[in-house]
Amino acid sequence: MCEEKTLTEEQMEQAKRSFEENVKDVDQDDVEYASKKGQSILNKFAENPPKALLKLWEDIKLMIGMITDYVKKDYKQCPWSTIAAVTGAVIYFISPIDVIPDFLPIVGFIDDALVISLALNFIGGDLVRYKEWKEKIG
Repeated sequence: MCEEKTLTEEQMEQAKRSFEENVKDVDQDDVEYASKKGQSILNKFAENPPKALLKLWEDIKLMIGMITDYVKKDYKQCPWSTIAAVTGAVIYFISPIDVIPDFLPIVGFIDDALVISLALNFIGGDLVRYKEWKEKIG
């Protein structure tokens, strides 16, 4: 598996189930936690994100920005389901222990990329609208 840098079907299902459970149980405290810890992770990786997340890095930054602006009550123009999905994905991403632990070189963030992609598919145009809003306010 390490050579291929892919997830098995079982690992994909585990990651998907974990994400769905996170989303189902999200509350305001989770959103605040994901915002704070998400910002911390962005600072940690700054200009050197994990290779498995390179293609998604700009979306990850937008997702964390969205929930941060939501927590600050600056951005409320999206449904709770979007905030819950983004929060669930960020919580999965910031957790060092998930389907494939993040500390494993090369493969540690592959499951995180899957979960971020699931969230992006779920939230659809809400992230685009957030990005447009963010660009408008400067």
